[in-house]
Amino acid sequence: MPDLFELDYFSILDIAWALLALIMILLYVNVKKKKYRELDYSEYYTTNVWMKLVLSLVYATYYITVVHGGDTLAYWDGALKMSNLFLKSPSLYFEELFNAPDMTLMYSHFDTQTGYPPGWIYREPESWFISKIMSLFVFVTFKSYLVATLVMAYISSLASWKLYELVHSYKLHTNRNIAIATLLIPSVSFWCSGITKDTVVLFSTIFVVYHAFHILSLEIETKRKNWIYLVFYVFLLYHIRSFMLTTIALPLLISYSIRLVNKYRQQKFKFYLIRFSTFSLGILFFILQGNSLSNSEELEQAAIINKDFATNTTYEGARYDIGITDYSPQGMIAAFPAATIAGFYRPFPWEARSLTMISNGLEDAFFLFLTFNFFRKNALKKINVIRKNEFLVFALFFAILMGYMAGVTSGLLGVLVRFKAPVIPFLLIVLTVSNYDNNIKEIKK
Repeated sequence: MPDLFELDYFSILDIAWALLALIMILLYVNVKKKKYRELDYSEYYTTNVWMKLVLSLVYATYYITVVHGGDTLAYWDGALKMSNLFLKSPSLYFEELFNAPDMTLMYSHFDTQTGYPPGWIYREPESWFISKIMSLFVFVTFKSYLVATLVMAYISSLASWKLYELVHSYKLHTNRNIAIATLLIPSVSFWCSGITKDTVVLFSTIFVVYHAFHILSLEIETKRKNWIYLVFYVFLLYHIRSFMLTTIALPLLISYSIRLVNKYRQQKFKFYLIRFSTFSLGILFFILQGNSLSNSEELEQAAIINKDFATNTTYEGARYDIGITDYSPQGMIAAFPAATIAGFYRPFPWEARSLTMISNGLEDAFFLFLTFNFFRKNALKKINVIRKNEFLVFALFFAILMGYMAGVTSGLLGVLVRFKAPVIPFLLIVLTVSNYDNNIKEIKK
């Protein structure tokens, strides 16, 4: 017999709306599938959508019936309070929507009529931003948490599919390998398909990469919508996890330099000038970055987060330690290998203490196997293709930077598996490159 808490989300009306939403999404997907019927990879389109929809509902059910709370439900609770505020006063709603959270504003906007948003969500601007985004969904999802979850899952599936198409356009992998890397990793679909901060971060990251490469590409026609979408998703990342913009921008810069190098490979002066300029800019960037890190709020914040996760007993779950004690720029650099390994391969299978952690541990064992397999056979050929291909260069540097950031700031394995979700597709894109013989011929040509 479900308790009253569960009935708030699993009422007959909620289930009916969710079934209706599911049917509408699947009908739309079936129409879209006809567009891909002639493609040799069309089979993965519906598989991707189904995986995101099913695992998002599993995620929602787990937090409703087992956890009876968590960030996902708190984000939705804040969104409902925002919708109540709109009904009370549209002007107050938009004032709250376009301003940073402030306790004075909260008590002047919200009251017993609207209800008060969760304080711990409201006090963190990034988390409250998620509630504000989700408040826009409240108006079109009949205030149903399950319907909103399905909508978020579909957006997540659309982002994954766009990444699949982008990778496929470079003809560097088999269709199966692209699907494994971009569509079919269970942990990514589980943690990043529902109403969570990590879902918005993942699909925003993918869309930024997708539209940035369309804009930078000389072969693909750039449209106005690419710029509009790029600005929109940059805006989301800036307000949710701003360091992601640097983590994307630096690999993009390196990637673009590879494009120029390939373009002017036969013109020796321009070729070496571009290489020298890229190298010099890289050295300058790290010098400036090192100087700024000495008084960086981000560095201080990373230290606080890491120490908090490592020592705060209110956080439940297994902890891990990368041995960092010095949070100076030198100390952060020294922690780079251990942090990046954590971002790529932890939790190790023997660190798993729950069903979800066991699943992540098995995945990470698979990633270790792929890494071993990468270096076991034709490693030099693969590395040669990677260093000369703009997208693989981007994927490699992004995975390394993001893996490091995830490893150095998480502290808890349960947090790490969510933070590292954007790492996984790009890491696997690098590790599963397979059509290297054909690509070497194309590069030489």
